Amino acid sequence: MSNTTGDKAVQKSASVLEKLNLNERSWKFYAAASIPPVLVAGLALWYYSSRTAEPTKKDDKKKRSRKSKKSKKGKAADDSAEEKSAAALTASLETEDAPENLTDEQIAALDQAELVKLGQSLKSRGNKFFQAKRYEKAIELYTQALRFAKDPVFYSNRAACYAASSDHDKVIQDCTSALELESRYVKALIRRAQAYESTEQYRDSLYDFTTACILEDFGNSLAATSAERVLKKLAEAEAHERVQKRSPRLPSKSFISGYLNSFRNCGDEAAVTDGSVLCEADALFNEALSFTALQEYSQAIESVDKAVAAVEKTDGSGVLRAADIY
Repeated sequence: MSNTTGDKAVQKSASVLEKLNLNERSWKFYAAASIPPVLVAGLALWYYSSRTAEPTKKDDKKKRSRKSKKSKKGKAADDSAEEKSAAALTASLETEDAPENLTDEQIAALDQAELVKLGQSLKSRGNKFFQAKRYEKAIELYTQALRFAKDPVFYSNRAACYAASSDHDKVIQDCTSALELESRYVKALIRRAQAYESTEQYRDSLYDFTTACILEDFGNSLAATSAERVLKKLAEAEAHERVQKRSPRLPSKSFISGYLNSFRNCGDEAAVTDGSVLCEADALFNEALSFTALQEYSQAIESVDKAVAAVEKTDGSGVLRAADIY
């Protein structure tokens, strides 16, 4: 009985060992079978990513070339689109109602409300051409708008077109017309001030900029900074003009006398011994010496200048003392 029980125990133990050995071999087998493919896949993935992450110079050049071609095509397309847009704008505006074709008699027959309405429509069309930098066409439309209504805005807008074309005289003329209709029109004041500045009429420019500052309670930064700039230009111009026009002024008589007295003498008068008459240059030289003795230095300078001119006329021939002036 005991032997049978022992044999069964041995057989059971052997069965467990066999299972353990089988499981151990199965784990090692599957591990050995699965690891190499994983490693190979990982190495392949790393190699492929490193190749794609570091493109060759040749690939870079090809990409840059493709981008350059695309950008050129895109720019050409943009230019073409702008041209088409400008053409479409012109076509649409020119196909609108054209009150500018009305005669003076037809305009005179319209009531005030209709005049204002048509004038505003022309102004609106002019604004679109101004935004498109079609200044000549905009000027034409603003001019036509003024046939319907003398509006200060129409004058100011036309002045803006003239300013863009650097026609400063017409800017001043239109802004003046606008201000005659609306004296507190700040935009027209500033625009005229800028035109005055461009034509170096600094005093008038400063007046307009200052007026704009006052009307805006000095809250308009453009008018304030412009007034300061023009004031500086005006001061420089005035100073330069005064220096150019300033007449020479002699020092005091005491200073000149002290300076001349530092020399031994001022020269001897020209004189003749044979009874002949002094030439003009020598006579003027003697006159200058007489004025110097009387401390009339301004007259002395005038006489010296005349004596120099007389010497130059005669090339110095027959001159006794006046030649010493040189």
